[in-house]
Amino acid sequence: MKPLLETEMIDAALARFAAQTGLRAVREPLEGRHGPDARVQIMDGPRQWTFDVECKNRVDRLSILQGAQAQMGRFEKKGLLIVPYLAHGLARHCPDMDIPFLDTAGNAFLKAEGLYVLVAGQKPDKTYLRTEKPMRAFDRTGLRVVFTLLAAPDLMQATYRDLAKAAGVALGTVGWILTDLREHGFLAEIEGHRRWIDLHRAVQAWTTNYPLRLRERLRVRRFAAKDDTWWENANPGAFDGFWGGEVAAAKLHGDLIPKTVTIYLPEDRKDFLAKHRLRADPQGPIEVLDVFWDFPPAPEIPEGIAPPLLVYTDLLTIGDPRTLEEARRIHEHYLA
Repeated sequence: MKPLLETEMIDAALARFAAQTGLRAVREPLEGRHGPDARVQIMDGPRQWTFDVECKNRVDRLSILQGAQAQMGRFEKKGLLIVPYLAHGLARHCPDMDIPFLDTAGNAFLKAEGLYVLVAGQKPDKTYLRTEKPMRAFDRTGLRVVFTLLAAPDLMQATYRDLAKAAGVALGTVGWILTDLREHGFLAEIEGHRRWIDLHRAVQAWTTNYPLRLRERLRVRRFAAKDDTWWENANPGAFDGFWGGEVAAAKLHGDLIPKTVTIYLPEDRKDFLAKHRLRADPQGPIEVLDVFWDFPPAPEIPEGIAPPLLVYTDLLTIGDPRTLEEARRIHEHYLA
């Protein structure tokens, strides 16, 4: 089933509201890309109340409700959240949070001077429920876009074209991923500016899904070297590459003695491998993967070190108590 169009959702919710309350409810379209999705007039005889509408295809957690509240706080008129269905566990928060809402099932909360409506317990109409789909934001392609947004905050407001280039994905992919992040309560777009609603959850979701859905697609190969300390004088940055994992942590803090080596290199790896005489070994401690991003490192990160989010995830993936402790330090210093 296709997601409900905004105009259909608004009209369905207003029709159900009018039938249950006897109040007139009229939708007025608004021009402009940003701001409210529509303006609604609620009428009772000569009395009239105006609301600016924020539509959501899904509100299934409190963080999404809070994001809608922040968005509506910037509207010219009092905000009105309209959704296909708002479960009772979330709807009961709306009076305390002062969030007027309507859903297509007939549940409602409206409060304004001279107006108070509260309808609860209405069951959802399956016609207007969105069929659940897997999140695209944390599939193989989406992980690249999310990584770019998390690891390069300066690109949060970038154009779709610039985001696509930085993430190494098709231009048409970016809009879908951003929509997915908004609908699942990770991201909000307020007056044309994107911001994280739940940064911690976004980092957690990325670190969980990267090893499962993207990492093994990066042409992972293992190698060995004659000298275990060869990496101390190596510079992958000279080959447009980056240290990850234990070596990156050691170079950032100097406390960890690496037992494994993780390197991210461009598609052509042969010059780096030849220079350091690395030989293929399926059981070797050196792991080489493709670089999957295209944006400059943060100013505080030394040359040739992967973004801290990736270093943190590599350390978690190794799973050694040593690396887990170092991952905690990386998180506290760079990601908290």
